[in-house]
Amino acid sequence: MGWVIIPPLLIVGIGLTSFALKLQSEWQLERTRVLADLLPRVNYARKAAQELMVRFRESESGSIKTEDELISFLQNAAQAAGFTVDNLKVDRRSSETGANVPILSARVRGTGTLLSVQNFMGDVSSRQYLLSETSVELSQSGMTEGEDTCRAEITFELILFQTGKTGGGA
Repeated sequence: MGWVIIPPLLIVGIGLTSFALKLQSEWQLERTRVLADLLPRVNYARKAAQELMVRFRESESGSIKTEDELISFLQNAAQAAGFTVDNLKVDRRSSETGANVPILSARVRGTGTLLSVQNFMGDVSSRQYLLSETSVELSQSGMTEGEDTCRAEITFELILFQTGKTGGGA
């Protein structure tokens, strides 16, 4: 009786085992194919992020830490763009998100051509990635022939990230 029952049970057992191994191999093959398809996109995203970080480090984004440095930076950018600064005020405050990140807020008032205002704002934002314009007001009063000057009031905000410890000992 054992000779009649054992061979079919062995055949069924071996068949189920080989079927399970086949399914597992197909699953691993599909997973490998999906990963092989994703790998070029992941590598491209990694390279793009690395290039962004290199550009960020090469910029002046980390160099401004105080109100005086921000004032100097804005005055130099305005001078290079041909924008005349009449009034510049910088205040320090904490972020509203509760993360206690310091923010420098700068209000710049000045005169210049529309092109010089655009160049000033473009130069500032391209050299300081963490500096953004929060408001811009332009007014143009009584254009005379040959002059297209306007008054501008621009408010900038710079997020300050501390990269090192600045306090005393523990």
